[in-house]
Amino acid sequence: MMKKIAICFFLALPVHLFAQANKPLTTLKQLTDSINTIVQQQHMIGLMLGITTRDSTLFSGGFGYADLQAKRKVNGQTLFRMGSVTKSFVAVAILQLAKEGALSLDEKLSDIAPEVPVYNPWEKNYPVRIINLLEHTAGFDDMKLNEMYTLERKDYSNKEMMLMQAHSMTCRWAPGERQTYCNVNYVILGYVIKKITGMEYGQFLQKRVLVPLCMNHSNFDLYPKNAGLDVKEYIAPGGRVKLAPSVTVLIGPAASLWSSADDMLKFIRFFLENGNPLLKESSIETMETPHSSLAARAGLKSGYAIANEDGHYYNKYSWRGHEGIVGACNSHYLYNRELGLGFVLSCNGNSSIRQIEYLVADFLEQKKRNQKFPAPKALDQQAIRLHLGLYQNAAPRYDLLAFTNIFMLTKVELNGSHLDLDQMGNKTRLIPTGSLIFKQENANTPTVVFTKNDAGEPVMIVDGIYCKQVSPLWAYTKLAIISLVLLLSLTSLSLPLVAMIHGVIGKLNWYKLHLYLLPLFSLLALAWAIVNFSKVQAESYLLYQLREVSPRSLAIFAGTLLFGLLSAANIVFVIKAFHSFRSRFTAWYFLFTALSFMLITIILLFNDWIGLRTWAM
Repeated sequence: MMKKIAICFFLALPVHLFAQANKPLTTLKQLTDSINTIVQQQHMIGLMLGITTRDSTLFSGGFGYADLQAKRKVNGQTLFRMGSVTKSFVAVAILQLAKEGALSLDEKLSDIAPEVPVYNPWEKNYPVRIINLLEHTAGFDDMKLNEMYTLERKDYSNKEMMLMQAHSMTCRWAPGERQTYCNVNYVILGYVIKKITGMEYGQFLQKRVLVPLCMNHSNFDLYPKNAGLDVKEYIAPGGRVKLAPSVTVLIGPAASLWSSADDMLKFIRFFLENGNPLLKESSIETMETPHSSLAARAGLKSGYAIANEDGHYYNKYSWRGHEGIVGACNSHYLYNRELGLGFVLSCNGNSSIRQIEYLVADFLEQKKRNQKFPAPKALDQQAIRLHLGLYQNAAPRYDLLAFTNIFMLTKVELNGSHLDLDQMGNKTRLIPTGSLIFKQENANTPTVVFTKNDAGEPVMIVDGIYCKQVSPLWAYTKLAIISLVLLLSLTSLSLPLVAMIHGVIGKLNWYKLHLYLLPLFSLLALAWAIVNFSKVQAESYLLYQLREVSPRSLAIFAGTLLFGLLSAANIVFVIKAFHSFRSRFTAWYFLFTALSFMLITIILLFNDWIGLRTWAM
C-alpha cells in the first residue's frame, strides 16, 4: 500500500500545480462543469461528490451512471463501496467503547481476546495493544492476496473473518516501532467489538454510529444487496467499458461500508462539529493525533492516526480523512475542522479520483487566507550529523514484496547550512521545525523526523515510511550487483537472434542450441507470471481469482516455477559446455548470464515467489 500511496502522491502533485496555474474556479457551477469534463475524459462511468460546511450542504449528488445498462444516474442516495473508509467508522465505535469504560486504548489485545492467534516474540515488553491495531503499528504483514475477495455470496461472521487472517498475525518487529498499513488490524478490531458487545461489528456500527447520524441508507454489506441503490462496478481499459463482477469482501470491518453522498456528508459534519453527537471534542483530537509509533513518540504529529490521516501537504491547508479502494470503487473523504469544510468522492470505474480531489480542495481553499507558519528554526548541525547518511525502507506492507526495498534508498546530506533529502536523484530541502523534526520545502506540515530505535540505531521516518540507516558501501554494492544481473539477463533476449545468424552462416553448433534458447524461455515464463500478477494489482477486484486454482493463479504458479527450473537447468548445461566454447569471451558471457538467472531465482525463492501458490498462502 505504501508504494501505491507514494505513486498516487507523485502523480497528484503535477495535477495540483496545473490546477493552480489555470484560471481559478470561482463558482460551484464552474467546479461541477470542470468535474463533469474530467469524468467524461477519463471514462469514469459514475462519480459521487458531496461538499459541506459545518452546518449546511453545498453539493450532494454525482455525475455519470450508477448502472450504465439501466441508465440509472448517480444521485445523492446512490450507494458506493467506500472500502477502507470503513475503518473510520470502526475507530469511532472503539472510541465510544473507550469513553464508556468498556475497554482502554492501551489495553492488551491478549487481555481482551486471548483467542486471537497473534504470535508476538516481543509480547513481554511490547504487547499488541488496541492503539497499535487502530494506528497500524502492530507489525503484522497485510492480508494474504487470497483472503480479500471471493465471488461466493456468504455473510461471514466476525470470528470467521478474523480467523481467515491468522496467517498474517505475526509481529515482524516490536509493536509500536513502525507504522505500516494493514487491513488485518481492523478485522481484529471488528472481532473485539463482537467480543465486548455481543453484536457483530456491522450491527453495532449501525446502532451506535449510522442511526444517531441519520445515515439511513448506509450499510456494511459484504456484497451488493440493494439493487436500486448500489452502484454497478466497471472497468474501462482503453476507453472500452466493461462490467466488473462485484466481489464479496472477506475483510468486512476493514472495507465493507456502502454509503452515499447524502450520508457521508453527515459523517463529515460529525468531525466538523467536533464529535457531536457521538463523541466529545477531546475524542476527535485523540482520533486525529498519532500516539503509538516511534515517530509519534519522537514528536511528529502528522501521518496516520486512529483511522484518520492528514494529507494534501502542498495545499494551503492540510486535509484529514481516509481513502478506500474495494472492488472497482475508489473513495476518499476529507475535511478540515479549522476551515469548517469537507468533501467526499467515490467512483465506480476503477479510476483515480486524485485530479478531482485536488480540484475540489483548491476550490474550497481559494478564498481562505494562507496559513501563518512559525519562523523556521536554525538547523542543529551537531545533532543532525549522527543522522547523515543513507537510509532504506524497513517497514514493508507485504513481506511478499519486501525484496523490492533494495531500490528504495534515500540519502540525507548537508548542503552548506541546509539539509537535503536525495531520493535517487530527486532532491528535497528540509526545513527545521523542531528538534530533529522537519517539513519538506513548500509543505504545510512537518512530515520528517530523525530519531533512534530501541536498539540505538539511527532511523528516519519520512511521510510515514520507517527507514533504517544502512551502509552506503553495502547498499550501493547490492544495488550495482542487482542492476548488473538484470542487465545481463535482459541481454540474453538477443541470443535466439545470434543463434539464427550463426545457423545461417554455418557457425552454430546445433548441440548448443538449447543454451541460446533457455534464457529466453526462462524470461518468458517469468514475464507470464508478472503480467498476470500486475493485472491483479491494476484491477484489484480480480484478487478473487487468486483465492482458488484459476487460469490466473496457475499462470503465476507455473510461470515462477518454470523460471526457477529453467534457470537451474541452464546453469547446469552452461557449466557442462563451458570448455567447449571456441571463444573464452562467449564462455564467460554464458556463465555469468546463467549465474545472473540463478541469483534472481535465489532471491525470488527466499521471498516465496518460486512456485507461488496464491490459493494456499
